[in-house]
Amino acid sequence: MAIYNRHKLVFWLQLVATWTVAVSLFGYIRHYGWTGRYGISPESLIEPWFDVSVGLILGTGYFAIELLMDRQFFERLSFLRWAAVKLVLILVLMLAFFAVAVYLYPFMNPSVTDDVTLREFLFSKLMFLVLVYISLISLLITLFQRMQRKLGPGILGNMLLGRYHHPREEERIFLFIDLRSSTSIAEQLGHVAFSRLIQDCFADVTEAVERHRAEIYQYVGDEVILCWKPAQGSRNNNCVAAFFQFVDTLAGRSDYYQATYGLQPFFKAGGHLGRTTVAEVGILKRDLAYHGDVLNTTARIQGKCNELEEQLLVSAVLADRLQLEKEYTLREYPPVELTGKQENLTVIGVQRPTPLSAG
Repeated sequence: MAIYNRHKLVFWLQLVATWTVAVSLFGYIRHYGWTGRYGISPESLIEPWFDVSVGLILGTGYFAIELLMDRQFFERLSFLRWAAVKLVLILVLMLAFFAVAVYLYPFMNPSVTDDVTLREFLFSKLMFLVLVYISLISLLITLFQRMQRKLGPGILGNMLLGRYHHPREEERIFLFIDLRSSTSIAEQLGHVAFSRLIQDCFADVTEAVERHRAEIYQYVGDEVILCWKPAQGSRNNNCVAAFFQFVDTLAGRSDYYQATYGLQPFFKAGGHLGRTTVAEVGILKRDLAYHGDVLNTTARIQGKCNELEEQLLVSAVLADRLQLEKEYTLREYPPVELTGKQENLTVIGVQRPTPLSAG
């Protein structure tokens, strides 16, 4: 929870900083490029206290809108409907801000001698300029966030910096999460309903991904592949806790799944740690790709879940890097044969302790 709250705090600070810079830039354009007053002194727009104050207010308001739009009800809307709702909320925020600003500004800046009403300001050229400018800034923020969502947390920054323009070998934790009995479920529901089920399940994994600092590598059919750098994945057992939070989210929405699909989806997972090569691939559609034996091994470990009747299996290599004993019940299996692997591998079943029944 602390990590998730810190993530929100960082996001809020980023929005406040972005809007502070945007207000400051607008102030310089307004001061040096257009001197029409409309009751507001252009000189005050380039004062640091003004920029920071407005940036704090707009950034906080925008942050509240983002939290609201992140709710699953809005995320399930089409992009055009989602964008329309967000635009209306931003316009309401701006109008409320301008109404308060027009009323309070003469008290904060006694040098203003010309009175201006809210109506005059709303229909002024300055208001039109402000709305266009704020709309452009909001659009840029939205596009940046959508690119981050499309590529996954942390990937956009690495691609902009060219970190993986040339292949690099790094250590990663991988977690393959797969829908159990997917073939029979697809036959039961049909392809369209099955696709909606997968959409719902992968939407429900979002909170676990964000809270436990995971990177979504790929969606492959009914499987999602998460990965972490070792420091992030091992901290607070993130790579294991993320899976069980996803399980809890699905269980908490069991009424929805039963009513909509007539079943409760269950997922199994396999985790492993190893060296992998990371590189940007593609020209028309660029993406980060991971190559190496660690991916094949993780997939094979996950494939043993049904045979060993475990919901989560991890390699001994990964378990040694985590602190699982205090939170989970572990069951170590003798080295098992993995398809396509010459050497057998020790795997460990990870379970949460069953609560003692009262009385």
